[in-house]
Amino acid sequence: MRPADILGIGVLASVWGTNFLLVEEALEGLNPIQIVLIRLILGAAALLLLARARRTALPRGGAVWLKLAGMGLLGQAVPWLLFAWGQQEVTGALAGVYTGLTPLMTVPVAWLLLRERPTAAEVGAAVIGFAGLAVVLAPWSGGERAPLGGQLLCLAGATCYALAYSYAGRLMRTLADGKLSLAAAQALAASAIMLPAGSGQLAHPVRLTWLIALCLALLGAGTAVAFLVNYWLIARVGPVRASLAFYLIPVVAVVAGLAARGERLNPNEALGSALILAALAALYVWERTREARPAPVPEPAETR
Repeated sequence: MRPADILGIGVLASVWGTNFLLVEEALEGLNPIQIVLIRLILGAAALLLLARARRTALPRGGAVWLKLAGMGLLGQAVPWLLFAWGQQEVTGALAGVYTGLTPLMTVPVAWLLLRERPTAAEVGAAVIGFAGLAVVLAPWSGGERAPLGGQLLCLAGATCYALAYSYAGRLMRTLADGKLSLAAAQALAASAIMLPAGSGQLAHPVRLTWLIALCLALLGAGTAVAFLVNYWLIARVGPVRASLAFYLIPVVAVVAGLAARGERLNPNEALGSALILAALAALYVWERTREARPAPVPEPAETR
């Protein structure tokens, strides 16, 4: 990967990792559906304004919009809602750790849904990662662990991300539109679907402070940036390498939670997080080793 690609991955990890802290602050005055709707609408508005300023046309054709709507729901609206619900019970730092499971979740997802047989290294990394998940969930512990319901919601959100990334690679190969056009259309389609479903929630009482308003504005701006950078990365390096951003999200989320809110992981969460990070590191090293391995040279054909 080139330096620009690594920078893009760092931007994604920073935006997504700090989003958990922003959502946690916003939950002090709004409910999860309100947060997701505002986040989607602000992100879509920013992307549409940028597309208009650059005279970029939106995609045409109902089939394209249907695919982008599915991607927006699976990759943004639904997991954001699941994580926001989960964060009513668990910390943003722990929610960020669950997001780090996404690259590991793609292994069983690709095998079960796409019929892509995993390698031994991928299976090994997934086993270590899911062992870490079991330690984080810690069903054998008493009051030390975070509420199981909130953790399962975060796990479901990570599964949505894995499904979305598995789908994104195929989707990008079938669409010829530019990255800004696709990002704006996806955000708009997801907003259009979520708005009727959750519009009644917008009328519910909110407690809006300057801090909460700032968090919502940053969530909207971050949504626009993440949409653009994500499409840009997938087009340049493919969905597998683009998902490397998820390897860094747990670190960013834990550091942000500790710095801003003094959040600390309990012993089970810390040990489980270490296992998940070890699995991610093993998977990353294996991928780099495979990339560096020279391609076999075909033997010359025999002449008679």
